[in-house]
Amino acid sequence: MVTAEPGAHLHSVEVKLHSLLGEGRTPHVENLGGFDAIVEAAPTLATSPLASEILLAVLRDVVNTAIEDARPWKELIGRLVHGATNDVVLIEMVDALDACQKLPDGTAIDVFMAFLQKAVNVSGTLPSYARAIALEGAFRLAAYDRRMQLRLLDALLGIQASDEPQFLRHAAKIMGIAHSHWREAELVEVLHTLSECEGAAYEASFELGMARLASALDEPRRDAANSLFLESLHWFRKAESMQEATPEASLYGECLTLLTDFEAHKTDLELRQRSALIQKSAFELVAWHADANSPAWLGARHFQAACWNDLAGTLASLANSLNAVSWWEPRVVIESQVLAAYSAGRTILKRSQDGSLETLIRPRLEASIAQREGQAYLLKCWLQQHREHERVPEANAILSGIDRLMADSAEAPRNPTEAATIWAPVAAVLSQAHCSDATKRRVSELVANAFAFSLENLSGAEIDIFDQCRSVVEAHPDHRGSLRGAKLFDTVLLWTVRFLKNRLEMTKKDDPSVSYLFEAGDGSLAPEGALQEDYFRWLSTQSASGEMEPTNLGSGRADVALKNTGERIVIEIKREIQDASFDFLAKAYAGQTTDYQNISIRLGFLLVLDLTGPKLEGTPHIRTLVQCRSIQRKGEAEPRQVVIVKVPGRRCLPSAISKIAKLSASGGKLAGRRPNRAKVTNKICHPKAP
Repeated sequence: MVTAEPGAHLHSVEVKLHSLLGEGRTPHVENLGGFDAIVEAAPTLATSPLASEILLAVLRDVVNTAIEDARPWKELIGRLVHGATNDVVLIEMVDALDACQKLPDGTAIDVFMAFLQKAVNVSGTLPSYARAIALEGAFRLAAYDRRMQLRLLDALLGIQASDEPQFLRHAAKIMGIAHSHWREAELVEVLHTLSECEGAAYEASFELGMARLASALDEPRRDAANSLFLESLHWFRKAESMQEATPEASLYGECLTLLTDFEAHKTDLELRQRSALIQKSAFELVAWHADANSPAWLGARHFQAACWNDLAGTLASLANSLNAVSWWEPRVVIESQVLAAYSAGRTILKRSQDGSLETLIRPRLEASIAQREGQAYLLKCWLQQHREHERVPEANAILSGIDRLMADSAEAPRNPTEAATIWAPVAAVLSQAHCSDATKRRVSELVANAFAFSLENLSGAEIDIFDQCRSVVEAHPDHRGSLRGAKLFDTVLLWTVRFLKNRLEMTKKDDPSVSYLFEAGDGSLAPEGALQEDYFRWLSTQSASGEMEPTNLGSGRADVALKNTGERIVIEIKREIQDASFDFLAKAYAGQTTDYQNISIRLGFLLVLDLTGPKLEGTPHIRTLVQCRSIQRKGEAEPRQVVIVKVPGRRCLPSAISKIAKLSASGGKLAGRRPNRAKVTNKICHPKAP
């Protein structure tokens, strides 16, 4: 309520109203001097700071007025609204009229037109915020009347980008809400225009994100829906970049990212981390941007945000449950996670029907349960015990989907996942060749079999290294946003780790060319060129695109570089005789390694020959020899990524390691000697032939 300033000249109606309010009493028309007194003073009272309280008193008593006597009341309400110019007064009038259960016939349209005229008044006689409140009043009255909606749409479509920023901000928000209710495509075009206006860019961008999200959820075609989801995410991210605190845009942006992460089979840890960000945004939205007195349409928006927060939490919990062999509390998991996620649109987002949202969730859900007999068994048991449950159709649908997957798996060739990933690129290459379908089939099968054979013996340790390095790098823009860059990095990572595994297993007897990795009989240390030549030979068997010591790279020298259609990745090769810890290697050599990334992707490799001492206790495990490091350069927003790979040198033969261990156990002096001066070690590592 707006109060009059002390000492201001007040009308007798205002004096009585002020007194009643001061006493804590509820004003009625008869307490203010009667209906006729208010009508007579209406032109003056309409501009009063107490006009909203007067209107509220009139609305309290109009419900008890007979229909035949309602016309004067209707005119009085219209005159009070028409004359109001104060923004706070208008806010209270809008709330009072919106809450009134019974208005005289014709009153709603009169008041609606009064609000609409104020909203489109660009003469400067009304403050921009008062116009914005009037526009909201018109929108709230038009919510359930199609004639009013059409008039409001005409006004919204006529709003110009040259209008006052404060008015445009509110107008963009109302356009977005109107689109969510009425799906008028022309409103989206106006929002695109407003997204370029500095004063309204955030609101317009956010509402464009909501509009595209609504279209995506309604879209029956998956490809079209995915495109709309991505467009929606773009607008949410753009809105986030425009203000410091954007919990609403952050919430929806993270929710869409979590959806795509779930579809892409990201780990439950990654999904939980993203869910935590969503919960934080939801808390900020409720704590800082919500009000108990907010209009119903804004409350609905906050309820919608809460539903998306619930969806994120459900998917994160579901991902964790799907990784389990079985479930400790199967009923809770099945009802609160599996079935809820399977029909997430209806169950969680409270939509009337399934849509494209489910197409992102169901494939992973069905595929995961199909791979674990225990989970499928528990779902069947639940179905038998809960035949009357409302989610029985969803449970039957999941089991049908699992049956289809099992049938397809039985008919598919061995290793279908690997085959699918290999056949696609092979088919793409062969599609450019002029050869028959039979030739394409034979070559595709040949390449697929060769790749499958070469990768079938991947160890768990290698897979862990791939996963660890990939999880660090995949968020980098040069990997995430560059198909060529991602292909280069992934290729070098695979071949380098396979090189390391091969060399850890190789002996001089198997291949004399790896003698540089073993302790020399004369105590000499291998040059880094030995590792360079060996590594290059290895790469050459995999690709013809390696170049040895290309020049003019960062005004220095790099040992091996691979190129692919304009992009380049560099593998710097060094040897280390003092300290081979990852911290030291990163500090000593990462600067030079990252300097080769100045004109291409900011991803690279550092291959180090570890000559710090003879490996008297044996060769280190492969898991301890690879680590991905982020190198932050001053003045650069994005870090540069370097995978450090240590190749153990100065190795001893297994039989020699046993002899050394026996000497140590028997109290021999060998164990206490300094490695670089241990001539006895050399004799043991290289025993003379009998």
